[in-house]
Amino acid sequence: MKTLLLVRPENRLAQDVALCQQNGIAALPFPLLKLAHQHEVLRQLPQYFQAACAAFWVSPSAVEIAAQYADLSSTALPHIAVGKATAHALAQAGAQNIHVSSHGNDSTAALALPIWQTLPANHTIIIIRGDTGREELAHHLQQMHFQIQYAPIYRRIAQSPDWQAFQAAQIHAAWITSTQLADLLFTQANVSLTQNLKSLIYFTHHRRIVERLREYHATQIYQVEHLQNALHQLKHINKT
Repeated sequence: MKTLLLVRPENRLAQDVALCQQNGIAALPFPLLKLAHQHEVLRQLPQYFQAACAAFWVSPSAVEIAAQYADLSSTALPHIAVGKATAHALAQAGAQNIHVSSHGNDSTAALALPIWQTLPANHTIIIIRGDTGREELAHHLQQMHFQIQYAPIYRRIAQSPDWQAFQAAQIHAAWITSTQLADLLFTQANVSLTQNLKSLIYFTHHRRIVERLREYHATQIYQVEHLQNALHQLKHINKT
């Protein structure tokens, strides 16, 4: 049985492990990030929503954390999702007015949605995210004459890798979902482990992560839409 390294935030791993098991792939959870709730910001979410004309959600984790503190079904506010997984999380949380691109899973695709043309200029878009993040989305929205407010509802805390478990598992491939996770994986490895990491097959959902992995000299990288697609491909390819 092939083994997939799941380089994911701690809170995302249980669902991924279950999906691997359903597909006959062994999984090694490798949580390099923990998401700590920012309780003060989370308690203020209803006020954030009242002051905004739309909410932009950067990840399923952001939705799942926010849903523990705010009833997303109680507002008619447009909820704009960065991708399909985030839109699914919004639907699971009871949100009704959900907008998501069918052509991509990033902010570039989301910015092409027609919903932006219906929102009033100079009103506030709330971006629900972690304590840090890329600023390109906000810059584009400001150019479209929106005001931007961040709701930093969680803080990322780096975790130390369990390299002993990694070496014992005979990993075939890895599923990795952010450039920050790629950085944490490679920068915390010694020379011999780095050589091992370079030899793995990598699956990711975004070209930006593909490019970051190439910077670390990984050579076998597949861009797929979802973990399910990665598992399907892994069954049919051999490690070289």
